[in-house]
Amino acid sequence: MFTPNDLHHTLTASGTFNGLYTALMAAKPPLSMRTHADQATGLLFFEQDRRVRNSPISGTITFNPDNGAILLHAVGYTGPRWHTALERLATTTATWSWQPAPDHEPGTLDGVLHLGGSITAETRIGRSHHHSDIADAALALIPADRAASGPAWALAVGVLGALVTDDPAYRSPVLPAPDPDALIGPVTDYPAAITTVAAALELLDENGDFDTARDHDPIWPDDAEGAAVRALRDFRDALINTTPDPQP
Repeated sequence: MFTPNDLHHTLTASGTFNGLYTALMAAKPPLSMRTHADQATGLLFFEQDRRVRNSPISGTITFNPDNGAILLHAVGYTGPRWHTALERLATTTATWSWQPAPDHEPGTLDGVLHLGGSITAETRIGRSHHHSDIADAALALIPADRAASGPAWALAVGVLGALVTDDPAYRSPVLPAPDPDALIGPVTDYPAAITTVAAALELLDENGDFDTARDHDPIWPDDAEGAAVRALRDFRDALINTTPDPQP
């Protein structure tokens, strides 16, 4: 997708580097930063005064020239603070598999979010080996094509700014936020979904044990299997009877 020189030029021309630098300069506590040996690959950031904390903040921001993906990795922030920053990508916390832990521990987070049809977000939170309240966390924003790279990078700037400034409403003063309309998921293809589910049921119906039984028919070989197939049939019926909203 990008050559190293092309990537560096695009990051500079799009204002992405400026947005990243500006966010890091506003960090609380203050952070220092430097580029990688190859400037096209990203940035390193770390706490200015490591004596302030037992577990100092550090992290990397890297870019994959093959697919234009940006990867944010940070150590030293709490799990809840990371999760709050991720809410810049989605307003519903149910989008991520977030499991807070007691006593201010980081908890766990692992999930994939599709932002429209052109950007995929993948994230995870792990525990620190030294301090239970500190998270080792990462976010990857992967554009489907080169045209989606700019919006993906702008989203990453927003998440980074919210994380390092501890301001959930952070807005970059130098880089406009992506158009929210571009992040709306694609409309569900109900006919295709019906076809897929119906095909799966046909395969099951070829099995004499399942046949077309419903409810508590005694031919079901196992309660769990029976419940699964009944749920699949109900899902098919619901799809058939659904009237899609023209403005989902």
